[in-house]
Amino acid sequence: MTKIVVEQNNTTKRPRKRRFLKASTVFVIVMLSYSVLHFLLMWVGVNFNSILLSFKSFNRNGTYSWLSGDRFFENFQMIFTNISKDVDNYKSMLLSSLAFFVVSCFVTLPIALFFSYFIFKKILGNGFFKVIFFLPSIIPLIILTTIYSISVGDNGPVGQLLKVFGLNPANLFLTHQSSSWMIWIFCVWAGIGYDVILLTAGMSRIPRDILESCKMDGVPSFFEFLRIVIPLTWSTITTLFIFGMMSVFTVFLQPWYLAPKVNTTWTIGTNIYFASKTGRALNAPAALGLFYSIIGAPIIVGTRALLNRFFGEVSY
Repeated sequence: MTKIVVEQNNTTKRPRKRRFLKASTVFVIVMLSYSVLHFLLMWVGVNFNSILLSFKSFNRNGTYSWLSGDRFFENFQMIFTNISKDVDNYKSMLLSSLAFFVVSCFVTLPIALFFSYFIFKKILGNGFFKVIFFLPSIIPLIILTTIYSISVGDNGPVGQLLKVFGLNPANLFLTHQSSSWMIWIFCVWAGIGYDVILLTAGMSRIPRDILESCKMDGVPSFFEFLRIVIPLTWSTITTLFIFGMMSVFTVFLQPWYLAPKVNTTWTIGTNIYFASKTGRALNAPAALGLFYSIIGAPIIVGTRALLNRFFGEVSY
């Protein structure tokens, strides 16, 4: 009889299951909801609205109306008309934009890969170098360009060094040739930190057993870098290469901040940005952006598919 009473008491004291979400789950949901909302508003919403504007006309009363019939592609026809009227200007913008692709993919990325490997090998002060490389990535662009302009100016440390070699810092941002070089150097300096952080993160995933095996077999660091590290981090390298290709369209404020008086350094993005900022009608720059996206998207997708063929995917 006593045993039955004890069992009944145990059943009545059994705790009920909580139906509330854990605090950690609520925190994750709140943080993700902000990111998702930001993505939906600032990327999906903006780009979707730009696509709609590409097929609209701007009215005198400040409103937009849909194009129809023979005028449906009027904004895109205007693009070809403007290109035929000003071939030299569009050619200059295209070459300036392609230059940033070369700088990002074939200059910044290899340099970042080189430094990332040395940081990955735990050189003395590797944490300090991580911070130094990443600082330009978290500082606003206007501040970075200001610091860069002052440092290479007449009274800046780089400017003083240039005077020693007989160069005039005041003329660096006044001509097309010199200003282009200075903008490219800035993009390398400002963009290398982002690549280094992602590359070192990718390298840190490599199993230590593989590296220890290379060390025991006496594999030189150069061959370890080429035959082990690069293939195992190829997915990260491919992603950064694609980001570099997208710089053809995403680099637009750097030429304006560093060389505002040299219009020949303007890129495709710079042209679209100021066309949408200075004019009331947004249908023309929206159509121009969609036109370049239609051309660039297949090239980027094809390049990614080609790069993925070099090394197979590795799971570890």
